Amino acid sequence: MTRSKIIFTQGGKGGVGKTTVVTALTAWIGTKGFDPVLLDFDSENRDKSSFQSFYPEARKVDIHAPDSLDKVFHFLEEPGAILIADQGAGSGAETFSWFDRTAEIVREFADVISIGIVTKDPGSVESVLTWAYHLGDRVRYLIVLNELVRGTGLDAWCTAPQVNEFIAAARPSVIAFQNRNPDFEDMLRANHLTLEKVIGREHSISWFRSLTRIVQARRYQQEAYSAFESASHILLPSDTTEMAAA
Repeated sequence: MTRSKIIFTQGGKGGVGKTTVVTALTAWIGTKGFDPVLLDFDSENRDKSSFQSFYPEARKVDIHAPDSLDKVFHFLEEPGAILIADQGAGSGAETFSWFDRTAEIVREFADVISIGIVTKDPGSVESVLTWAYHLGDRVRYLIVLNELVRGTGLDAWCTAPQVNEFIAAARPSVIAFQNRNPDFEDMLRANHLTLEKVIGREHSISWFRSLTRIVQARRYQQEAYSAFESASHILLPSDTTEMAAA
């Protein structure tokens, strides 16, 4: 039987490029022939920067409502389903409580991947470690280093002593984006555009219609797709027999 995947972003430190990463991930999974179920758990953010504003088909769910996270089971009826849930700030308590109640049940039919995004801001590292403290080994971790890796970018991640403990215990998969442009990300978010829409010129925003912006979007997309490809073993559904053999 093919196991399903539940992929969710950690609702932690803002300004780390989470929106760009999760929209690029959604598009990449689509290129693999999957039609992921999209859930927007950021109930407090209803403006242009919410997941639903980039993908209107994403279902809005109030994470603070009783048993709201149980709705994920409704979308996992078919084996091999992929569910992508984007969480906003302040979602930790509800998420941690839900995993305390249901982690063992979920493990029977789905793999859960928690995506944490790290920049040079020490707060982003602290956020990832906080989520890891609460979720422990009940999920797989994909850490995205969304910063210039060469130079001064990731000192906080590389030198924090708690990180070594996390790596030893959780053995996360780590991928890196080395061409981060915060101004470009801000403009994508402000205009609710995905990289794919910029590349395909599926918009009317003059700032993104220049060849320079299109090249920036293509470069970011290529890097993102290559990084996701290297982590495809945890992001895409696998047959249980293959997992057992591995």
